Amino acid sequence: MDVLISGASMAGLSAAHWFARLGHRVTVVERADGLRPGGAPIDVRGRALATARRMGILARIDDEKVRFFDPAPVLDGTGAQVATLDLRWFANETDEDVEITRDRLNRILMSAIPDGVEFRFKASIASIADGAGGVEVGFADGSQGRYDLVVGADGLHSNVRRLAFGPEKEYVRHFGHYVALVDLPADRHWHRAMLSVPGLTIAVRDAGDGPQGLMLAASPEIGYDYRDLDAQRALIDRLLSRVDAWQVPAMRAAFADPAAKGFYFDSVSQTHMPSWIRGNVAVIGDAGHCAALLSGMGTTLAMVSAEILANTWTEHGGRMEAASAAYHAQLRPYVAQCQAFAAEGAPIMVPPTQEALEERNAMFRAYAARFAETGA
Repeated sequence: MDVLISGASMAGLSAAHWFARLGHRVTVVERADGLRPGGAPIDVRGRALATARRMGILARIDDEKVRFFDPAPVLDGTGAQVATLDLRWFANETDEDVEITRDRLNRILMSAIPDGVEFRFKASIASIADGAGGVEVGFADGSQGRYDLVVGADGLHSNVRRLAFGPEKEYVRHFGHYVALVDLPADRHWHRAMLSVPGLTIAVRDAGDGPQGLMLAASPEIGYDYRDLDAQRALIDRLLSRVDAWQVPAMRAAFADPAAKGFYFDSVSQTHMPSWIRGNVAVIGDAGHCAALLSGMGTTLAMVSAEILANTWTEHGGRMEAASAAYHAQLRPYVAQCQAFAAEGAPIMVPPTQEALEERNAMFRAYAARFAETGA
């Protein structure tokens, strides 16, 4: 059967692997001109470890994982150190959980896709007409195609979801924060650390591919065009203007530079849908059940949902109505669990008040003391 996948990142590449491996003809369309570079280091955790093992890529993921040997300093608004942080103290589901850069994982996933999968870069879906004979798809370049299944793996602002299920506002819920990332210039030394003031966290980290700047800011929902990069840079500069210590002025300059690589800005949001399937169209990953960056479970959900969808659809002979019940029964409880993690992560990463910030830093110091005593 013919499967069209929109999006060539973790969810889409995972889906391409499984559908092709199960004997289907797979086409992947991606709006960008190749695999999208950049992004924060991500986690392959819990159930995704077993998925990666079945894909035959777990050993490679482990080989290319992020390796940090020392906890990072935690700073106050003046740049003074008040604690240290090692995410391994409390962020992992299992001892085998792996952190890896987005670029490395995308390359590994791409290498695991069977021969014969067609990739169409700089391409996007313009229309979807689902019927008894399959899904008629119109593309932005004017071409058309018919597919037995269309999979939207195209992220939080999913085009497939909009075309097949309805407007974004019906499903995407702002989680009260914004995130920004940028690759920092390599012509100066960057101090790896995390600075926090109430409602704002700024960090510099190096995951092995060069220094990266991160901003997490608490904010009500802001109206802006998510494709307008100049507007995004102005918003980031305004949010960072609260702090003038440490390396923040240099980071503001990096975020403001139109030539900076690895630039990313978006709301921290979750996707909540009563069903991830409508007719012969399905959405997976952030398009269907984004758990929000603060959960640490987005990549895990992307990989797990791709495997479950491919297996259930194939087991039911491509009859989506029959596959849907099995798919939702297997995935829904896990999505609820993963999305709940975001509520736990938010007050740790972005404490909202000075009191909460001091309590968080005290918790970090307690973890550090216990680690120093036990070594684990």
